[in-house]
Amino acid sequence: MDKPPMKIDKILNDVVLLVLDGHDPLKELGIEKNKIYVKVIGYDEYGLWVEHPSFQVPLFKKGKPAGEKEVTASMLIPWGFIASVVHFPDVEGFDFPFPFDTHIGFDMEK
Repeated sequence: MDKPPMKIDKILNDVVLLVLDGHDPLKELGIEKNKIYVKVIGYDEYGLWVEHPSFQVPLFKKGKPAGEKEVTASMLIPWGFIASVVHFPDVEGFDFPFPFDTHIGFDMEK
């Protein structure tokens, strides 16, 4: 029995492995490696939208910076940086958010 063809909609709300190319500009967003596991929350003509569960933003008090706090952010990974997307259908933990309890750019080596 043949499986239906893979479509990008099947990766929504799943964790995938992104293989990146020329991703130096993304280092400013905390993406240091060329292979990262991310939860895909959307896509558009510009790229993949991924969840960043621990993005650091400034905390302000009385209009002045007073440290940082972690928030969950949506981050666009432009198509031009994506060399490949690896999906793991029916693999436990990859079809549910947060199989890794870390930040974006999950290290391949542990």
